[in-house]
Order: sequence, then structure tokens, then C-alpha cells
Amino acid sequence: MSAARPGGPTMHSGELLRDAGRRRRALGSLGFVIVLVTTTIAIVYPFYWMVMASFTPQGYSLGFETPLILPNQFSIDAWLAIFQEKPLLLWLGNTTIINVTATFVVMPVSLLASYSLNRYRFRGRMPFIIFVLLGQLLPASALIVPLFLMFRDAGLLNTTGGVVIAYITFMLPTAIWVLWGYMQGIPLYFEEAALVDGCNRFQAFRLVTLPLAMPGLAATSLFVFLDGWNHYLLAFVLAGSMDQWVISLGLFSFIGAYHTEIEQMMATSVVAAAPALAVFALLQRHLRGGLALGGMKG
Repeated sequence: MSAARPGGPTMHSGELLRDAGRRRRALGSLGFVIVLVTTTIAIVYPFYWMVMASFTPQGYSLGFETPLILPNQFSIDAWLAIFQEKPLLLWLGNTTIINVTATFVVMPVSLLASYSLNRYRFRGRMPFIIFVLLGQLLPASALIVPLFLMFRDAGLLNTTGGVVIAYITFMLPTAIWVLWGYMQGIPLYFEEAALVDGCNRFQAFRLVTLPLAMPGLAATSLFVFLDGWNHYLLAFVLAGSMDQWVISLGLFSFIGAYHTEIEQMMATSVVAAAPALAVFALLQRHLRGGLALGGMKG
């Protein structure tokens, strides 16, 4: 009668457990890859289709031979039309001027407001925070009529300055609310250490708090800029003539009562998306910054 090898069943069970663990990890990795690929296709493919549809002949993109991958017929007629028949560069210029101006006004004001709300306790602080929250929650459609009447009486209708003021009005509460939450994560003892080292309050803010807040400022700036770039209702009500339109109004102009110029709309959408992508590429390196890294650098 042969004796069983010592530890034989235990070794066999261990191998089974290791094999089962490897299979679970392989299945988990496969599921992650499937989800990643599916999500990437769902995000990237609409933009890819938009680009492909802009290079198709008139009425071809929504026909029976819709360009799923590559169109069978290429045409640049839509691109020629949007630059020859529409004031596209003027719309882009208006949109850029309005959003850059509004963003440059909103960010310093929201930074100082969020810093004050976090570092100081003063009378009316909580009502002001509630007012900022309500300003963020109210939709533009609820305020558009009184805003229109106020701008009409002030002579700001159909002016670039009026649209800028309206954009600032709706961007500012959101920027203050976002930066207020970010400022709460910056420890106060960093500033206190700077004060002990001889800095005054402004120097502590400029040399310590501001570098730590750069990732939050970059993210908020990007959010505010993209929100204004895609805004439609305010510009629709306040900018009447075509020479005051922004790019969102220009896109809507391709939709007619009986016909939609889909290829020209897609070409204009590609042009409209380019500046937003450029701003994201410019700020994305700041978005990766973290509070811990900023604290180490300080």
C-alpha cells in the first residue's frame, strides 16, 4: 500500500486557488477592456461622424448610405459654403471676445469671493452663500424676461457688452460655488506658517494659497469658458442682428422650416469645437495637479 505524499492535497488545492484567481483577474481585465473600448467608441464616434458628414455631398449624410466609417463620396462643398455664404469668422470672433472677457472677469472675482467665504467670518456670510447657491440653481429661462427688460431699458440689447454682462451674471455663481468647495480643501496652516515666517496676509495668499489653488482655477476656468461657449438662450434673446451672433446661434441658422443643411451644420460644428479643444489642451496639464503636490512645492 503506497503512502500518500506529504502535502500533496494541500499543494493541489493551492494550485486550484491560484488558477481560479488568475481566471478571475483575466475576466476582470477583459471586462475592463470591453467597457473602456465601448465607452471610447460612444464618446469618440459622434465626433468622428460629424467630421465625416461634413465632407459629404448635400443630403448624403442622412440618406440610405450614411457614412458609418468613411463616406463613399467626398465633397468640400459644405466647407466652402460656410466660409463663403455665412459670416463664420465673425461669429467665432464674437464668441471668443465674449467668452474670454467674461472668463477674465469671473475668475478673479470668484477667486476672491471664495477665499473670503472660507477664510473670514462676517455678518451676512451664510445669506450670501445661500444667494450664490440660488443663483446657480435658477435656470436662465426663469430670468430671461426680466433680464431682457432691464437690458432694453439700459440700451444694452444687440450689443457685445450686454451679452458679456449677461454671461458674467450666470457664470459668476457657478464659479464661486465650485471654487468655494475647492478652497475648503486647502489647509489653513499653510498660510499660518507663511505668516509666522514674516509674510503679510496678501503675500501668504499670493505665494501659498494661489499656487495651491491653480488646479481648481484651471478646472473652473475651463468649465466657465465651455459653458459660455455653448450657451444659446442668452445670446438668442440679447443679440438680435446677425453681426452680433455667437457660434451657437450660427449653428441654429442651418435649421430651416422644411430643410436642414446638415452637412454645413456639421462643418460649422467642427470649426466651433476647435477653440474649445485648444483651450482644454492648454489647461489640461494644470488639471492633473493635486493639492498634495502643490503643498510640497510650497
